[in-house]
Amino acid sequence: MKKIIVICLGVIILSNGIWSYMYFNKLNVNTDVHLFTLDGTGEQWDVVGYKILISPHKILRGDAKLVFKGDSTQIDKSTYYSFQFKERINNKEEVVYSTVASSYNGSVSLLSNLNSTGAITSSYSYGELNKDRTTFESSTLTITWNDNDGEIHTETIDLDVINEITLDDE
Repeated sequence: MKKIIVICLGVIILSNGIWSYMYFNKLNVNTDVHLFTLDGTGEQWDVVGYKILISPHKILRGDAKLVFKGDSTQIDKSTYYSFQFKERINNKEEVVYSTVASSYNGSVSLLSNLNSTGAITSSYSYGELNKDRTTFESSTLTITWNDNDGEIHTETIDLDVINEITLDDE
């Protein structure tokens, strides 16, 4: 009889320990959602509405609009463009989102394709949780394109956080 009581007490203590561990670890999990919106101005291009959406398990980057400030007839027959969004952490730049498009004997429709840069959603990569507003404020966009004459141009635009929204579970 004593053996059964000891076993039952052991099971109760063990189950309470497991439930306590799960409860307190759940309280330490960050369930906040952060949204950063960034804009930037360059000589030839403006970046409008680049988004960084951070949820507890994933991060989304992109969904910006790139606006060409020059004469659209200079690039309406462009056959190449690429862009790279970069973030700086620990004095190193890392490409976090990029796209390349090229065409042979036709246009890549540069102006209409950059009405939205598209977006990418992924799980956190190494060091992702160490990033904060300061990291995102160091974001840049480098865009490379060719004009109608085939001449390659490159511009790097610094991005600034213009809006930050945090939703917490409390």
